[in-house]
This record gives sequence, C-alpha cells and structure tokens, in this order.
Amino acid sequence: MSSNRRASAFGGVSDMARSATHNTFTKGVTGGIKGAGRVATSGVRGSVYAAKTGVKGATSIAKTGVKGSLNVTKQGIQGATGITKAAAKGGLKGVTTAGKASLNVTKGATKQTFNVAKGATKQTLKVGVMATKQTLNVAQGTVNIGLNAGLAATKGTVNIATGAVTAVGGTALDFATGTLDVVTGLVQNKHKRPGVRRQDSRLAWDSRVTAPYIKLDLFIECVRLPKKDSFSQADAFCGLWEAPPGFSTDKRVSKLPLKQEKEIGRTEVVRANKNPRFETAFRLEYKFQEEQTYVIRVYDEDLRYATDLKEHDFVGGCVFTLGELMGAGGCAIARPLHRGKAYVALIGQEIIETREVLEFRFSGQDLGLLERKHKAVLTKDVLESVQKLGKKVTKEMLENMQKVNIAKNVLDKFNPFFRLEKLNPEDQSWIVVWKSEVIRDNNHPTWNSARLPLQLLCDDDPTSPLKITLWVWNRFAPEELVGYVETTVCELVMKAKGGIPVFGVMKEKKKIFGGTKLKKAGSLKVLKSNVVQVPSMLQFFAGGCEMDLMVAVDCTSFVNGSDWRDDKNLHYRSNTWLNDYQAAIRKVGTIYQAYEGEREFTMFGYGAKIREIWQPSFVMGEKLDGADGLLRAYDETFATDNEDLEMSMAGQLSNIVQAAMFRAIHKNEERQCYSTLVILSTGVIDDVRGTMDAICAAAEDAPLSIVIIGIGTGDFSKVLTLTGAEVGKLRHSNGVPIARECVNFVRLSEFHGNASRCVSESLSSVPEQFVQYFLNSGVLPHPGKELPDFASQEFGKDFRKLRSKKQRLEAPLVEDDDRSTTSSVTR
Repeated sequence: MSSNRRASAFGGVSDMARSATHNTFTKGVTGGIKGAGRVATSGVRGSVYAAKTGVKGATSIAKTGVKGSLNVTKQGIQGATGITKAAAKGGLKGVTTAGKASLNVTKGATKQTFNVAKGATKQTLKVGVMATKQTLNVAQGTVNIGLNAGLAATKGTVNIATGAVTAVGGTALDFATGTLDVVTGLVQNKHKRPGVRRQDSRLAWDSRVTAPYIKLDLFIECVRLPKKDSFSQADAFCGLWEAPPGFSTDKRVSKLPLKQEKEIGRTEVVRANKNPRFETAFRLEYKFQEEQTYVIRVYDEDLRYATDLKEHDFVGGCVFTLGELMGAGGCAIARPLHRGKAYVALIGQEIIETREVLEFRFSGQDLGLLERKHKAVLTKDVLESVQKLGKKVTKEMLENMQKVNIAKNVLDKFNPFFRLEKLNPEDQSWIVVWKSEVIRDNNHPTWNSARLPLQLLCDDDPTSPLKITLWVWNRFAPEELVGYVETTVCELVMKAKGGIPVFGVMKEKKKIFGGTKLKKAGSLKVLKSNVVQVPSMLQFFAGGCEMDLMVAVDCTSFVNGSDWRDDKNLHYRSNTWLNDYQAAIRKVGTIYQAYEGEREFTMFGYGAKIREIWQPSFVMGEKLDGADGLLRAYDETFATDNEDLEMSMAGQLSNIVQAAMFRAIHKNEERQCYSTLVILSTGVIDDVRGTMDAICAAAEDAPLSIVIIGIGTGDFSKVLTLTGAEVGKLRHSNGVPIARECVNFVRLSEFHGNASRCVSESLSSVPEQFVQYFLNSGVLPHPGKELPDFASQEFGKDFRKLRSKKQRLEAPLVEDDDRSTTSSVTR
C-alpha cells in the first residue's frame, strides 16, 4: 500500500468524516475497518442479509422435507395397522398368513417412506449447504472488498479488520496493547510478567571519544636568516603549501611552488630581524591515518605589497609531515633551510575544544501515543461488533484471516531506537551522525549511555541545532518515524544540571485541506548530559608516548600461488612496480616511521615451510628501520634465490597475535608505548577459534590494535568472524565478550589498488582504540616537554650535531648494517 493512500484515508480525515465512518462500521459486519467507505459497508450489510436469507431458506426446505417424510411414514404405518386389524377379524387360519403379509407390507412401506425421507433430507441439506456456501462466498467477497479498502485506508500495515473478524469467531488476537480473548462475547486483557528487555546492539553505531580529526595551530619561527640586502637584515615572511601524498621529505625545495602544491596561506612580514617569530598561525586538521605533507618557503620581501613570489628573494625552505611534528616530544621540530646555518622551527598546538565529549543517556515515555489511541478506538469498534455478530462467522473464514493476523502480530511489535542528526548549513539538510541500539518491544525504553565528541555532533559549536529522531525498527518493513525533538547541545547540558528534563516528542500530521500540524507522540527524558574533556592522542604524544609497528605477511599458497617467482603469484616482485604487499608495507611504514621512537619494526610470516618443516609463524626481520627496512626484509624473504622458503596450504594467526601481544606488553613496560599489528592476509585462517581467544586476551591486557588488510580476491568470511561483525561483538570461547574493540578489516580490492586510501581506512580506528585502552587502564598522558629556545646558541650547536649525524645515517647502508637483522630464512 502506498503511504499517500493510507495518509489520505486515515490520517487526513476530519472529525466529521471520522464520526460518520465510525457509526457506519459499528452497524456493519467488520467493525474493525475504520474509513473503509460506504461501498464496503453496503456490501457487508448485503452479504450478511444474503447469508441470513440463504440459511433461512435452506432451513425451511429441510424442515419441509422432514415434515413430508414424517407424513408419509405415518400414513404407511396407519395403512399397515388397518390391514393387520382386518386380518385379525378373520379366522384363525388366516391370522398367521395375514399377519405375515401385513408385517411385510409394513416393513416395505416403512423402508420406502424412510428412503424417501432420507432422499428428501439429503436433497434439502445439499440445497441448504449450496445456498449457505454461495451466500458465505458473497459475504466473504464483500468482506474482502471491505478489507482491501480498510488496508488502503489504514496508515500502518496492521489489518485491524482482520483482527475484528478473527475476534468474532473467538480467536485470540495479539494487539500491541494486550491479548484480546473472546469468550462468550467478553474480552479479557492478559498482561505478561515484565522481564528484561532485549537489545539489538548490532544495529547501533559505536560510541567514541575521539574526534574524526584534531584541529591544531601551526606556529613558525626562523633562526639565523642570512642577509639578502647589504645594509639591512631580512624582511622575512613565510608561506605554507600542502603537498600531495608521497611527496619526498628529502627533496630540495624549489624557489616557487609546484603545480600539485596547494597554498594554505602566508604570514605577516617581520622587518629587519634575523630571528623572526611570526604571529600568524595556520589552522590545520591532523589525521593520524594519513600522510600529510607540507612545504614551507621563507622569502625576503623586496617589493612591498607585491603578491607575486617572483618579486621577492628566496631564502630557503623545508618539507615535513604532521606526523613528524605532532609525534615529536613537545610537538615541536626544527628543519634546516638548506642554505647556510639557518633553520626553521615548527610548533604545533592542539585546539583544546577538540577534546570535549558529550556524555548522554536518554529514556522514552509513552512513545507511539498517537498509534495507541488510534488502536483503542478500533478495539472499541471490535467489541461492539462482537456483541452484535455473536458466533455467526464460519471456521473457514477465520482460518483464511488468521494468516494475515500472524503478519500483523509481527509488525505490531514496538522496537524503538533514536538517531542524532546535525544541520548541514550549506543545504539546510539533516545529517545522521549516530544511531542507538534497538530496544525490543518496549514503549518506555531506556537506552545505554554513550559518548560522542562535540566535533562530530555539532562541529564544536554547542549552539548549533541538534535533532533527536525516534524510530521504530521492523524486521520485514521499513523503519517508521515516531517523532522528533529539536534542541542544542547547550540546552541539553544546561537543563540536565537542574534535574531530569523532559522534552515532548512531536510528530507532523497532515491536514485534510493541506498543510501540517504538530501532535505529541510521547516524551523524551534526558537522564544524563554533560560535557567532559578526554585526553587526546596528541596529548600522549606530547608526553613522550611512542608508536610501535609489527607486520605479518601471508605466505600460504591457497590464494597466492605455490611459486612466488611466477608472475601470476601475488608475491611476484617486479623492478618497475610494487605488488600489493609491497605497496601496503611501504605506506604503513611511512606513516609510522614519522613518530618519535626507536623505529625498530618487526616483520612476521605465517603459513610456510622453512627447510621443509612447517611452522605456524616465523620472523622475517627484526629491528627494521622504517618503511625501507620493512621492504628490504620482505624482498630478501621472497628473493628468487631463496630455497629455504616453501609456501604451504595451512595458515594460523593465533601464534602471531600472541607474539604481538607479548611484544606490546613488554614495550609498554619499558616506556609508554602503543603497538599496532598489521596483517596482510588472503583470507586463509585454519584456527579461527584460537585466534578469536587470542584477540580477546590481547584486547584486555595489551596496548595493541590489530589491522587486517585483505590482499587478493579470496574468501574473507573467516576474517570477518574475527571482527565480530556477524554477531555484533566478538566473544571468547568461554562466552565473555571482548573488553574493547581492537580489530579493523578492509580489502585492498575495494579501493581498486589505491594503497594510500586503503591504509588510511584501515588505520582510521587506531586513534580511538589508542585512547580507549589508556582510559580503561587509568593511564594519563605524561606532562608535555618544555619547548627549547630555538634562538639560543646551545640549541644551534645541538641542531648542527644532529644534522651531521643524520647525514651520516642517511649514507648508503652496507649489507651487515647493525640497525636491522633478518632471520636465517632471508640470509
């Protein structure tokens, strides 16, 4: 049924039309069809009258046939009695003969009369049954017409007319308000004992405490700028450009920006100062999962007010990533300008507002009030029809309507949930930002507590409009709107300070002559609403927290292929392009190598035979320096001359997860550190249950996130089981749910081979898991390091030493470099 027809015949009817329809159906058969129309009512009346007439006619014919048969029987018996009496008057000799003849005649006459009576009765009964069936068919057809009209008129999918017809025959109908049992014309309401309401958390969106991105201000200082003019110091200003992903940080900066660079802005001009400190701050958005590269260029102003950079002298520039800046202690770094002793100091300051999180909990009361009032009126009509009709409804009719009644009972369940929506200022549309869990079959639900950052709710503006929409979830039908509440975060917090505020849930109703009006559909209680500040990932970085990386490579042959030297194998390496494994390893390593720490990464392998001995896991390399070290260990393992490695069909991940868990715990005991295990898998997992138990143990005890990147186009159903996506939440074999979410899975094929987007999506959950672990453990960030005096001579000496050391480290590495060791498999 289309919603327009239901709304036009039910929701938009005026009070006069409702009264007329109510009176008409109170006198009719169905009584449950409100607004079906005069045609259905007339048809039902005619069908009932035809049914009564047919039954009466059939009864009259049956009675007439029975009376005739009785009369014939009586006449036969009277004739036989007369013959018997006449024979008795005769002589004794004729008594026996006459008695026998009379008895025979009596028996024959009785049989004939009874046969005639039976035939007449059968014919009359057949005629009565035929007439009754015809009249009932007519009545049922008319009732179906009325039911169809009622379905077209009713706004919901529940057929109240069917419920009324079934209630007439004494069948128990399960309405949303109770169970109607018709026993001798009386309806009793039976209530079940209330129990614990079931929740469906699979339909809810995850609560979070971190913003999608962190806003920060970038400040720039320059030290020891050279003189460009003979008689004055430099009149310096800086410009900031955003470079595309993959832009080399070691590349020499050109005088003018390249075409692929996007200008962010320029600072003011500080005149006659060789150590300028610029007041202009650049507002940037930091995202941990992306490689954000920026270029800084410093110029000496020659032609005042000229915007063309060609008119100014180029002093120098540098390239950096936000990961290098925000991952450093104190969120400050220094970079040389590639000319002389001058360098530039970069300082990042996080905006405190991005740490604000709203804690809230809502409860509903009398939700769906309009629908229940409407059903109460229909139930009253049902009772009146029951008293008038009695039990004049056939069993066949009830069985036909019971099928529709089952669907009605399923759709009658009230399963509420709510959504939070914010206003899009561009097109004035509402954007869904969060959805709660579903409370099963409850008009007074109380949802779980949740936390959401203000950046996600209202773009850090507590006064911007916020909409809370309440819905009813149906398994076999679209979600239905119950009502909505329009408010703001500021209003929720202020009213919650004085108690438990109650908001009216309003719903728009269409008028019969156009337009809409608001009607109350229940109430929404705010049990808790307050704004708190949660430590961010950058706050931990500023206090010296480090990031550790472990990579596990799938070496099974089920999807990859048995020989990695074959060009069809997923591990095949070419001199002109990177395979999927290499692209993912390089991108992940590039992101993690930017953060302060030892940068001693580890690479594992699983699903292979080492010297003809199958091993569930083995070490491909330890103490690997950045992305280059990871790629070097991978290339050496899958070298064409490596005869020790043999790919197998079996693959197990439990040992890999346990090794990563122990390493993460050990690293965190030495110093504050958070680890990430990146698994490059083709979907082959033979120990799903053991891996699930290992993941649940790691989620509770270890500062660890597990990222699984699907390589190839294999079957990843077992990998999805590890994320808990099929059951809502991952559980241990003993039934205990996972302590926190720590697994994320993406497929490289979904991004059409774009490793940057794939890795960005796979690491998007790491900041949330990072903060959740330390909050659950009660660990707070260490105090941030003090910023050094970049203009001091001591810092200049230390910076020059560090620069010369870096140049020595960047020299070509020999094969026996102490910074990276590989396993015997790769030797």
